[in-house]
Order: sequence, then C-alpha cells, then structure tokens
Amino acid sequence: MIDPAALQQIQSIIQNGKRFLLTTHVNADGDGIGSEIALSHHLRDLGKEVHIFNHNPTPENLEFLDPRNDLQLFEAQKHGELVREMDAVFILDISDWERLRDLGKLLRALPVAKVCIDHHPAEDRMGEVDIILPEASSTGEIVYDLLIKLDARLQGKMVEALYTAVLTDTGSFRFSNTNSRAHEIAADLIARGVKPHHIYQEVYERQPANKMRLLGQILNNLNFSKDGRLVWFTVTQAMLRATGTQPRDTEGFADFPRGIDGVELCLMFLETEKGQTKISFRSKGRIVINGLANRFGGGGHPYASGALVDGPVQEVVPRVVAEAKEFFA
Repeated sequence: MIDPAALQQIQSIIQNGKRFLLTTHVNADGDGIGSEIALSHHLRDLGKEVHIFNHNPTPENLEFLDPRNDLQLFEAQKHGELVREMDAVFILDISDWERLRDLGKLLRALPVAKVCIDHHPAEDRMGEVDIILPEASSTGEIVYDLLIKLDARLQGKMVEALYTAVLTDTGSFRFSNTNSRAHEIAADLIARGVKPHHIYQEVYERQPANKMRLLGQILNNLNFSKDGRLVWFTVTQAMLRATGTQPRDTEGFADFPRGIDGVELCLMFLETEKGQTKISFRSKGRIVINGLANRFGGGGHPYASGALVDGPVQEVVPRVVAEAKEFFA
C-alpha cells in the first residue's frame, strides 16, 4: 500500500512542477524501463515536459516500448544544464545513488524534489518522497498502483510498459516474488488491451544469435559443488569479444542454471573492462542469499541479489564460492 501522505506529496509535486526527469539503474531492465515509460506517458498526458535519461542504451528487446526514442543516453556535458533546470526527479527501480553513476552524482546535489520508487530493500533515504515496498513483485507493480491512485488513463504503451515491468521482474510469473497482486495487475492490463503473446515475443524471442552462442559456452562450462546443489560460472571479457557480445547481453543468464534439477544456489561472475567482478546471486528459494551479497558490498532481494567487487575474477571467484559453500555445511 502506498502511504497516503506520500501519495499527497507526489500529487503536489506533479501539480506544481512543469519539467520532470525520470531515470533508473545502470543496465536498465524491463522493470526499470517499463516503469519509466508508463509514468512518462501519464506526465505528458498532464501537459508536463518529460526527459528520460539512462546510463546505458536501451536493450534491443525493450525498444518496442519506446517507438518515439524518448529514452536518452545521459551525457554529463551535453545534458548537465538541462538536468539542472528540472523541477522534479523520479528515480525508479533503484534506491542506491552509486547505481545511477554520473547522473546520480549530479542529482544528489541538485536542490529539486526527488521521488524514489523501488521494491528493493533500501538503507538510506534518497528523496523527499521514498516509496520503498520490498513486498511488491516489481517497481512496475508500485507504479501501476500509483497511476491508478492518480486517476491516470492507462492505455496504449502505458499498459504494455507496465505489463512488461511485472512480467520480466517476476520471470514470467515464476520467481518467488510473484504474488497475487502481480496476477491481478496482469489481468487488468490484459483487459485494457495488452496482448501477452506479443509482449512475450518482443521480450524473449528476439535474442541475437551471438548472445545464444555465449550462453552455449556458459552452459558447457558450468562448475558444480556440494552434490550439484551449488553451481557457478564465469563470463570473461575474452568470451564477450569472441562472441561479439556486450555485458548487457548476459541479462538473465544467472537464472538458467536454476532450471537444473538439484541446484539450489547459482553464482554468475562477470569480468568488467575495469578489472572488477560483477556477481549475480540466485537462489531457488530455500537459501536466502542477500546476506551473502552484503558481505561483498552488494544487496538485493532474498533470492536474487548482486554485488560489484574490486578485483579480477581469478581472485574473486574462489573467495565468493568458498563462502557460498558454507550454506551447505
């Protein structure tokens, strides 16, 4: 439930503002982008000027949500002055300044109204209004409820965007964060015109061949321990170059090994260009792993978390795997 006081604050911010900025986390996914698109359409329906700036390009399988190319790649020198002219900022699907990169540094010091809407557990406040609901299936679920309370006209790309947000963050309604509200929202959006088969095809059936080649390499080189209950794999820069892929192409890869019978915990290690290691933690539901992510400076949901660690994969993998094995002692 959205707090009535927070709702009233948001209504006031929208009513009094003319220029709005929307953004989400690095390597934006269906939940972040879907939430941006839906909220931006409502603000434009009210005659507001809206700018959407993200750190990374929009993934190809989500471009169908943005036929007008409203999603822009943030460049500090090019967009800095424009950002400073905003009346308010909506930060979606993230409650961590660091994961907004350069834009986050600018926004944090900006004396404008900030609204943070997220379903990830948060330690600190980010804005004048923070709607942080970890019990929600997705940020899209929260944005849907907000738009309903704001009497928004849910139609067209708005409903497709909201459906995509809920669909992708629940893993097509199969992850442990799937709740009854997610299904209720999906049913309502379908009644409003969403074609589920169309969204599924756009999101999941437009994968480039080189991405599938990378996945093939990964699945052919899985590492198992603890009688097959723990599995991990590494994606190196060399593998990305050999297959002509980008780090964003690994989105969703951490979930594949969970489909193996007996696997309870999966770790994906991604080598970055800067020599750091990005870790994705996935659990089938028996083991709570956000605490493990916290040990390495990360966090997230109980069964799906992440972390970014300084150091090469050769050093990071043994350390993380050793601590993961403790869950099976």
